[in-house]
Amino acid sequence: MAASTRVVVVGAGIFGVTAALELRVRGHAVSLLDPGPLPHALAASTDVSKVVRLEYGAGNEYMELAERALAGWHRWNRDLGEELYHETGILHLSRSPMKPGGFEHESFRLLEKRGHSPERLDARALGERFPAWRGGPFVDGFFHAKGGWVESGKVVSRLVRLAKERGVSLHEGVAFDRLLEKGSRVTGAIAKDGSRIEGDGVVVAAGAWTPHLLPFLSPYLRTRGMPVFHLRPRASEVFSPARFPVFTADIARTGYYGFPLHPELSIVKVA
Repeated sequence: MAASTRVVVVGAGIFGVTAALELRVRGHAVSLLDPGPLPHALAASTDVSKVVRLEYGAGNEYMELAERALAGWHRWNRDLGEELYHETGILHLSRSPMKPGGFEHESFRLLEKRGHSPERLDARALGERFPAWRGGPFVDGFFHAKGGWVESGKVVSRLVRLAKERGVSLHEGVAFDRLLEKGSRVTGAIAKDGSRIEGDGVVVAAGAWTPHLLPFLSPYLRTRGMPVFHLRPRASEVFSPARFPVFTADIARTGYYGFPLHPELSIVKVA
């Protein structure tokens, strides 16, 4: 991309706002569009918490990217002057003994291969260290001290402010309608009110709305939702981060994961 290119970014969730920031760092003029308000209540990145973990099975490249991302979260904590990433560690649980080919086993072995120090836990060790899991169906797993969760809605809000401070032109309250095209090139965006935001290229970071905003992608992309529960436990001390870190519960088979007690809301989020 040539220097001083004008780029239109559609969507100011975590992908859109970070794309806008990086493009500004690289010297481009950036217009960032979102129907607002920001952070948008229905954006996937607008939530009280999101998991940050290195473990994704046997994918070496994926873990390498996650290691770089983890370093970035520590850097943001420092540069933004707020602890928005909380390194509680990650507890990965399995209902059967870990074995080659399984998500937990392959994650554990890859962590060791890349120089990390995960701690293997059987049912007894699990119950002693993390009482909320005592007597449950999980017989194997491991704890990894690197990883945790982020206050995701706050992160987006803070990064939107940073984008404005760094010269990104924010168009909040502007709803995208369609791409602006000249011949075979996409050169901007047309808003629902008919206004045009022109540029030399467009980045669409619309998340779940992508196949609806760009109908030609609908055969390839499907919008899906997952249930999320916010629970308020009576014995809150059992769910403190030290005793109840971020967890995945046989996640490759169940999709089940959750978080420790939220420091402000006093809830345990499970999804």
